[in-house]
Amino acid sequence: MSGIAFKRCLRVFDDEGRFAPEYDEEDVRVVEADRVVFSIGQSIEWGDLLADSAVELGRGRGAVADPVTYQTAEPDIFVGGDVYTGPKFAIDAIAAGHEAAVSIHRFVQDATLTIGRNPRMYRQIDREQVDPGSYDTGSRGVPTVDHAIEREHPFSEYVRTFTEEQVKAETARCLGCGASVVDENKCIGCGLCTTKCDFDAIHLYRERPECSRMVKAEKKIGGLLKYAVKREIKIRFGAKK
Repeated sequence: MSGIAFKRCLRVFDDEGRFAPEYDEEDVRVVEADRVVFSIGQSIEWGDLLADSAVELGRGRGAVADPVTYQTAEPDIFVGGDVYTGPKFAIDAIAAGHEAAVSIHRFVQDATLTIGRNPRMYRQIDREQVDPGSYDTGSRGVPTVDHAIEREHPFSEYVRTFTEEQVKAETARCLGCGASVVDENKCIGCGLCTTKCDFDAIHLYRERPECSRMVKAEKKIGGLLKYAVKREIKIRFGAKK
């Protein structure tokens, strides 16, 4: 007989918050199966990947790295995902990969790795004081399934793609959650995003107005007029070759 045995898990973390699952050895359930595919890994095997490097390993043989830049003790080695945090959600690994990519880009450009970074520090909302509302005001789109193709060609693509209207409805939801991050190293303050947002959710303001001579869009005519007149005079009466 082949199969898999499941034990009841009493707790996942110990009193200090460390991953230390405990099981009830008396509560075991066996599920018979023709084949069992082992697809969950909870250990890290580096092999010779870090040989002769300064990378330090911590609990669970995970790499020790800076929590903001993901840089290890070896300056040109950056890590993320399970080899850094241990078993966690896939979205956390994706986020770490994004931040590590930013660090690598800055590293090869010989730029600072820390200035202008998102520290990812969040405060829990007090629901008694704040009404967060709901951003998901529209029902989620469901792709069409061609059941005839599914029956005749089960390994073919029988799930149809979204229509243009469905794509617009799905992507519109992204503009309503209120969570946005602006990379000040890339934003040039052109203000184009404020004109394109149909929800009037984006506004620009200057923290240090004394350091800039920016003119608000509402006053752009007056701000550009003197330059337009100067240019016109130069074109009309300037020296001709």
